[in-house]
Amino acid sequence: MGYDFYPGRDLLEDEFDAIMDEQVGHHPDVLTPEVRARLYEIVFHQRPLKQPQIGTCTFGSGEQRLAKAHPLFQRRRLLEEVNALKIVRAGQVAERLTPEQRDNILRIKPDAKAKISFANMRKALKLDPEARFNKESENRDGILGDVVAVVMNDKTRFNGLWVHLTSEEQWELINELETVQTDAEVAAFRDWVAVKHKLTQQQAIAVTNARLPQGYGRFGDTVTRGLSDALLNERDVDGRVIVYSEALERLGLHHSDFRTGEVLDELPYYGEVLDRHIMPGSGDASETDLIKRVGRLTNPTVHIGLNQLRRTVNTLIARYGPPKEIAIELARELKLTDEEKKKRNRENNENRVAAEKRSRKLLGLDAEGNQIGRKIADDTGANRALLKLWEELNPGNCLDRRCVYTGKQIGIDMLFNGEAEVDHILPFTATLDDSNGNKIVCTREANRFKRKRSPFEAYGHTEDWDEIAGRAAQLPRNKRWRFEPDAMAKQQEDGGFLARQLVDTQYLARLAREYMASLYPDKGEGSSNVWVSPGRMTAMVRRKLGLDRGILENDNLTGSDRDKNRLDHRHHVIDAVVIAVVDRSLLQEIARTSGTEGEDGLNRIHVPEPWDGFREEVREQVRSIVVSHRADHGTAGHGTGSTAGRLHNDTAYGFTGLTDAKGNTIVVRRKPLGSLKPADIGCVRDPDLRAALATHVKGLDGKAFEQALASFHRLGPLQFRGVRRVRVTEPLSVIPIRDRDGRAYKGYKGDSNYRYDIWEMPDGKWRSQVVSMFDAHQPDAGERPHPAAKRLMRLFRDDILAIERGGERELVRVVKFSDNQFAVAPPHEAGALKARDADKGDPFKYIYPSPNTLKSWRARKAEVDEIGRVRDPGFGARTRVRRTRPRPAA
Repeated sequence: MGYDFYPGRDLLEDEFDAIMDEQVGHHPDVLTPEVRARLYEIVFHQRPLKQPQIGTCTFGSGEQRLAKAHPLFQRRRLLEEVNALKIVRAGQVAERLTPEQRDNILRIKPDAKAKISFANMRKALKLDPEARFNKESENRDGILGDVVAVVMNDKTRFNGLWVHLTSEEQWELINELETVQTDAEVAAFRDWVAVKHKLTQQQAIAVTNARLPQGYGRFGDTVTRGLSDALLNERDVDGRVIVYSEALERLGLHHSDFRTGEVLDELPYYGEVLDRHIMPGSGDASETDLIKRVGRLTNPTVHIGLNQLRRTVNTLIARYGPPKEIAIELARELKLTDEEKKKRNRENNENRVAAEKRSRKLLGLDAEGNQIGRKIADDTGANRALLKLWEELNPGNCLDRRCVYTGKQIGIDMLFNGEAEVDHILPFTATLDDSNGNKIVCTREANRFKRKRSPFEAYGHTEDWDEIAGRAAQLPRNKRWRFEPDAMAKQQEDGGFLARQLVDTQYLARLAREYMASLYPDKGEGSSNVWVSPGRMTAMVRRKLGLDRGILENDNLTGSDRDKNRLDHRHHVIDAVVIAVVDRSLLQEIARTSGTEGEDGLNRIHVPEPWDGFREEVREQVRSIVVSHRADHGTAGHGTGSTAGRLHNDTAYGFTGLTDAKGNTIVVRRKPLGSLKPADIGCVRDPDLRAALATHVKGLDGKAFEQALASFHRLGPLQFRGVRRVRVTEPLSVIPIRDRDGRAYKGYKGDSNYRYDIWEMPDGKWRSQVVSMFDAHQPDAGERPHPAAKRLMRLFRDDILAIERGGERELVRVVKFSDNQFAVAPPHEAGALKARDADKGDPFKYIYPSPNTLKSWRARKAEVDEIGRVRDPGFGARTRVRRTRPRPAA
């Protein structure tokens, strides 16, 4: 199952010291204390992190945003939250706080978690027990105070003296603390803070270990100070405190409308409009690259989406003029009913109570905050999450929580001493699923053995599987299915990255609304020209208009009558039609009915056809649409200094110096013992191990072979007990990696192709040339196959070809290519094309033309712009090819 001994960090440090102590006697001039400290830093510490770029103030002052640990940020946030409180009494209008009431609340001492409870507020303001605050609910019993002040005022640090420092002195200390990284810098900081603030060495150490808020706020220094001053000193017409939006108005700013009043004929680069959302660029006016100068969003999906939105909208404006109205679909739910709100609030409250209980358990406190046991670990979000995973092993019995894989008992101390670890049930590298539902606590040994495999892939062939499946049955429902044999296939069928895609879609839609509002500078008009509708509403109206079936070809392939045809990219057009025909009155009726009657009320809403023959016209228009694909031609050959993609796969291969009968290079690599197939046994490099394995699995195949292989580490020859990985040889063409002397010491397999060139040879025949991603980045990439060869086309994935089969023009998209095949498909086909091609019940099939077949089809490279207009140069016309010489940044 794995190694019997797992050295901890302390043992490794002891070994390092022992080696250095021994070697310093042999090399005293080399291993000086400075060199020894530097080696220790390299081995045991992360490299110093690059300082991240800090965004600029939301309101365009150009100032850097203040850190959340900055005292001014904490002060402004607390004032903003307290000023927003209102006192609610039964049968009366909610009242804002008076300045005196606000000041009394600010004087309340927060608890150890920096919370100011509503109960303490009522006592401080001498309110009736029945009085409530507007933000008070069963899910929320207080507000967050000044977190930094609570942490630093602790008796183990400044012991109440922190509040007597000026904000400048406080920030000086915090800023210094946030920048230290190495052991030497930490020691220097401790000495400095102890001397400057007259702290003991223990207090200085506690200050160094303080956990402060991370990240940055939205405002710079000037706006933060102005807001704090307005919130503290300004009054409304009744002499009460003002709220955030009113404070901004006193500063001449608006809390949500960031338009400048400039009339835009088309959408500019999104960074010029959404500057408060992006990481800033260089700001250098001489920088020719707009993205580098202005900055960009860090989310690549949203960055690409907004750029494509700009291209599409600007193409529409150039063709049809400025849009009078823009409707956007947001990925959000319809209005909840009162019962649904209560259910959600109840769930939130249960989660909050459970989290508070875990906090007390970690600190050894009872419900009243009294110390009743030992502190297990710090009360952090990560530790609470770890405790939750441990509880889920067996919710009903804390004395019988076992590792699902090994059956070993996991005590609570094992969670924090390294004996237990968090495992992604389905490997994160394959699923990108980091949710609680994909996590479990297991022993360190089991996690090492399982590695990047699903539970069934790691243990399904072992004799322990039945017991593992039994323990997995006690897990929450959202975790059990991940232990099934086909869990990986199910995960891919259910969408793989859908959760992440949904988050990206929601974020993109919110930014898109603000981005496109820049086309309407007038504040009053802008709010009505760009409006949004929820995604669930689109699906409901689409069904009521009968647009789920019969509009696209092969609609019957989707199975459920309520599902739209997602195997055709043109289903997005149907959604766009629905969004366009829904007016505000219908949207308001749907929202009102959803909030009062729920799903039953929505089913009774009647949505009439906008005009006679609407459905037939939609079918005709949708089927005539040409789908546009964003072809990514990358940067290879442009002299940008960056790559167009991953040059090779991750596995490193060693050279054996041997070749096979065909002259192929024999390379070697390590493979997990449990992943070997019967054909791999004869390729094991070590002859003794190869013979032992062959004897152990002789005559076995299928599950019996897998079980025998899994038992080899226990039952094999003594010298091979505990073997987990073996060296296996194979003939393979690899990319050699050379040292400074030119010696190839390892190789990598190139696993992707960059482009597909088509050449016309002197005899008139067409010939293809595939250029790999690695070769495309070399100076001599894609050499001419013949001195007189003429290049006709340079094709990349998602490029469009116009072909003529049967006398009529067709458009096809380049899907994939290799040395042996070239596959194309109609542009509208969607879904998992490889799986659909293999599905006998699906009419979709790849088209595999050879170069000379393309010639007989009069193939030429065509273009489809963002709104579906086709540019076909015609057969024989010179097609544009990608430039290979360096060009300046756009």
